[in-house]
Order: sequence, then C-alpha cells, then structure tokens
Amino acid sequence: MAPNQVVTIVGAGPAGIAAALTLAEYGVPAILIDEAEHIGGQYYKHFGVAPGSSRGRELDQLRQQGREQLTALERSPVEVRLGTTVWGFFEPNRLALVADDQVEVLEAPSVLIATGAIERVAAFPGWTLPGVMTAGAAQRVLSHDGVLPGRRFVLAGTGPLLLAIATQIVEAGGDVAAVVDCVGLTAPVRGLRHAQAVVGQPRRLRQWAEYRRALRRAGVPYFHDYTVVEARGEGELREVVIAGKDAEWNIRPETRQVLEADTLCVHFGFTASTELAQVAGCALAFARERGGWYVAHDDGMRASLPGFYVAGQVSGIGGADLAEATGALAGLTIAYDRGVISAEVYHRETRPLRRTIRQGRAFARMLNEVYTPPAAFARLVEPTTVLCRCEEVTASQVDQAVSAGVTTLNGLKRRTRCGMGFCQGRICSQVLGAYLEHRCGVAPEEAGVFNARVPLKPVPLGALATIPDDEA
Repeated sequence: MAPNQVVTIVGAGPAGIAAALTLAEYGVPAILIDEAEHIGGQYYKHFGVAPGSSRGRELDQLRQQGREQLTALERSPVEVRLGTTVWGFFEPNRLALVADDQVEVLEAPSVLIATGAIERVAAFPGWTLPGVMTAGAAQRVLSHDGVLPGRRFVLAGTGPLLLAIATQIVEAGGDVAAVVDCVGLTAPVRGLRHAQAVVGQPRRLRQWAEYRRALRRAGVPYFHDYTVVEARGEGELREVVIAGKDAEWNIRPETRQVLEADTLCVHFGFTASTELAQVAGCALAFARERGGWYVAHDDGMRASLPGFYVAGQVSGIGGADLAEATGALAGLTIAYDRGVISAEVYHRETRPLRRTIRQGRAFARMLNEVYTPPAAFARLVEPTTVLCRCEEVTASQVDQAVSAGVTTLNGLKRRTRCGMGFCQGRICSQVLGAYLEHRCGVAPEEAGVFNARVPLKPVPLGALATIPDDEA
C-alpha cells in the first residue's frame, strides 16, 4: 500500500483504538503508534507481572477490556507499533519516530492525533519530595507492576479519580491514611445546574457510590473541603500537613492536622497533551469546560491543518467513553474524506456517535467546572516553593520576572528557564498558569502555552546518528 494511503494514528488509548478499528472496518489502512509497550493508554490496564493474579475487581475488568481490544486489533489489518515514540514533525508531512535506539522518518500525510492527557498537579511546600507522586503514577505501578509504591498513603486533590485509586490501593492491601478532597461538599451545589447531564450517567453515579462504600468499610478517613498544605521529610516524605479551606482557598489554621505517610498521591484533573499538534502547526483553543487548552477542531474532528485529525483527550478532557466516541467519529470522517463512504452512510453512522459525544461533553463540562481547581489554589505557594521542578525555579524568581513586566509563559521561559527542563513544561505549565492568574490576574488565554519544540521527547544521540543522510 502506498504511504500516502495510510493513516498514521499517534496514541493507542481508547480514542486511537476506536479510530483504528473504525478505519479497518471500512478498509482504510492505518498504522497505530504508541510509546508504551502495551496498547490501551492509561485506561485499559495491563499487568507486567503475575498475569494470573487479581488486582481488584475494577482493575481486573479494565485488564479484560484491554485484552479484548488487543484481540480485535490483532484480527484487523491495522499495523501496530508499540514502544515507538513520536518525537517530531517536519515538513512536508513527516513524523520522526524512535524505537530500539533507531530513528525512522515516516511519511504521514494523514495523521490522527490521539495523544491523550497528563495529570494536573499543584505546587505547595514539599511537593518535590521523593514519595510525592501523581495518583495516576501510583495506579500505573500497581496495575502494571503489581506492587504498591508505598506503605501508608494520603490521596489529595479533586475529582472522582481520587476515590477510584484509593479504593484500588485498599483492595491491594495498602494502608490509606486519608482521602483529602479539595472540593468536597461544595461539589453537589456547584453541579446542580448540570443535573440533567449527571442523571444521564447512572453508571458513573453507581461507581462513585461504590467507591465511597468501599472506603467507609475500610475505615478510610475522608476530609471534605480540605487541602494539602505541606509535605514534610528529610530526603523523603514522612508527614503530610492538611487543613480545611474556604472557596477562595484561604486556609483555616484551626483545622490543621499532621498525617504520617510515606506516599502522597496528588491529582487535580487532567490537561491535554497538545505538543505534537503544536509542532505540526495545528491551532489550539482554550475553554475551561474542556479542561483548559485543547486542539481546535470541527464537528468531524478535523484539526485546522489539512490532513490532521484529533480524538480523545486532546480534543477536550472528558473520559474514556467520550474518547472512544470521538475516535470512532474521526475514523468515519477520514473514511468520508477519502471517498470510501458516501455522505448518506457518513451521516447515518455518525448520528449516534454525535449524540454520545453531546452527552459526554455535557457530563465532562460538569466535571471540569466542579473539579478543576480555581487559580486560588496557587495561594498555597510560598516564596521558596519550587514552581518548575526540572530547572528548580522558585516562586520568588517568578515574582522577580513578573515585576519586570513578564506575564506570559513563554516570557517566563526566556527569563527564568521555566519549562526548559526534561519534561519541557508539561508539569509546570499548569502550575505557572495558575500562579500568574492568581497573583497577577492574567487570564490563561493571555498567558498562553509554552511553545513546543523538537524533540518532543528525549532521543538518544546514538539514535540520531542512524538517520539516513538523505533524511537528516
């Protein structure tokens, strides 16, 4: 098959898989690429050890769903490349890949970006201590490696994922000292105007109720409208200080408590991984109901750059069900744009998907409005608090740059080296954006996003030496 007939899908999570299987159904050849060694992204769980053992009911179910998706892909003509990192895009329409320390330049005139999302974190004194990690990282260690990343846990932040992972840790035999919910009792009130969207998600409501019952049975303390104030320890986490707060994130000193823990799992929602779309030249957009910055697209999931499509979390934060629907829609749109299916078939097949997407977006809008923390959560930051952990840039250094008139992320990058480290700003961008909004009143649209640069991910120098001279 000629390269210009193949669709390259970057990201083998729920959205990428749905798109690949849809394309296969209509005879459109596709390559599915993911840097992980297993398909499924962070949603469908795979276990690296003791495959016959259980990790708890929910993780076992996700593992089985992942196996079913893998079986479907194996039976399809889709070419799957795992352990392959996309680290750049070059004109005209070329993706740079690296796998097994070998670089390949792939002709890719049609690209579907389904690169997912990363967890949003918060900066507070001690957040860079060993033992402080994202909740998703803890879940990955448990689900893939079959071990708990600590002995005594505190889970803190916002959103239902905290409940899910706390329950999974308890089921795996872990000791959960507390779940610290920064939104807590205010969530139902803030979500009332989205009641119709919530009523349309009975499965999600049942899940949340089951998590709460499981944690109550295990005797796990649950703190509503509390937040982490500080992580303490010499060289590693030993204590977590929590306190109650009001809606503006003002701490109530009389509520301070110190919890013994060696692992603190934080989670403040997700933010879309837009870097590949940025270097390709696709336009971004900002909407709080979409979880922040996302890749702009039309109602068929076409990005602003011809030949590019998006699906899943990069099109707006919204969960696995919504990701799958957008992936299937993108696959149908590609088939339609190729002339493989007629307008009649396209409209018939996309009608139920569009309905699912509307419902999913309505539910996601509620989640993002209720659980995305306001910029006021930057109130926890002290002058010595590190805001960019890769370059060890503190809040006082950022304050100096702001005093000199810097009010954008790229301006801070030039002035302080924020965002120039190993993670290339993926972690600190949300921290800095909230800090600028809270301290200076700079809206996220004005602060902007860090410019994405090639290589998007670290590439071994030896691998770069393998690039053929005519492609270098």
